[in-house]
Amino acid sequence: MSPLLGAARATLCCAVLGCYAPISDQTEATAATTETSWTQPVGTETSAGAGVLTLTDASNYRFVGLLDGPSYPVQEGADISVSWAALADDIQCHAVDPVGDIDNIALMVFPYLSEAEVEEGLSEDSLTQVDLGVYLSHEPGDATQAVLSDLTFFGTPADIQTELFAGSGAWMLLLTTGIEVGIGALTFAFIEPDPDSSQTTVSLDQGCGVLDYTADLSSAEPVAVSGVPWLDWSGVTTSGQGLDFQRLDVTEVMVARYADLSPAELETQFLDLEQLADDFWTLEHASGTAADLSQLVNRDDGSAFSGFDGSEADGTWLVALRCAHCANPAPLYLAVLEPSTQDPSTTQDPPPTQE
Repeated sequence: MSPLLGAARATLCCAVLGCYAPISDQTEATAATTETSWTQPVGTETSAGAGVLTLTDASNYRFVGLLDGPSYPVQEGADISVSWAALADDIQCHAVDPVGDIDNIALMVFPYLSEAEVEEGLSEDSLTQVDLGVYLSHEPGDATQAVLSDLTFFGTPADIQTELFAGSGAWMLLLTTGIEVGIGALTFAFIEPDPDSSQTTVSLDQGCGVLDYTADLSSAEPVAVSGVPWLDWSGVTTSGQGLDFQRLDVTEVMVARYADLSPAELETQFLDLEQLADDFWTLEHASGTAADLSQLVNRDDGSAFSGFDGSEADGTWLVALRCAHCANPAPLYLAVLEPSTQDPSTTQDPPPTQE
């Protein structure tokens, strides 16, 4: 590894994988605040008459996603040309405009991992800072191709092609929409330096099919709900991916209603949950393990969430906890809700008043 890239390694790792530590590595004081049974966020007001909707592991869905990106043998030491002009869809099988949607191409080198290990780490969101050796990027504008020498370390030329040799680790190319590091991935592929290859061009034309997944919404216990309750997830211990639930990773709360689709039907179209929703509300979440659902905002008209009662309570309802900075975009938690005539406040203590 060159002196430039070696010296920048810590910065690169933080930029892509995040510099936060697992909850087990944080101070006892921080852990204590995230482990409290119920905490009302500072600066919010309690909804009149609201109860507390408590989420549990028993109601969480299960998601298994396996990544299998293409790998292209290329000539060692060559300034490889990468084209995405033929890319028609992304990893979620949604249509892609190769000019208008591709804002950034990135190269990540994992010097001590195989391609399979990188894919497994991305699928399980288990890659760590020390796994990443190089991160370079380039904003192509309206162009649909770039060469490795176009990619820089935040504006500093790197000449990474001079280090493209067999045995140097897994080399992953990533196309994204938007320029925020690690967000908006559309597709990825590996280039594999091979002493027997004379290939100096690569076409990134595969998005749909890179991700193979199963989602199970039907087996979990549905959650009865009424009114406009507070949401409490302090007791959740396991994510939908079967990993330890990291409470600090929750950055957004989502509620959605599907008028004519059952949970089983949504399982087969899981990657399109946002597009299929008849009503869709979101709430950004900064800290704590609870949220006031009256603060949810409708994506279409910006109106506040009016609750689970009324004429539109029929259909399938979902609540999800999502992580904007996680490598795996699948929700950390997702449960099926069953609107009920019984007010949760009659069966649970109301949220405490903020002092």
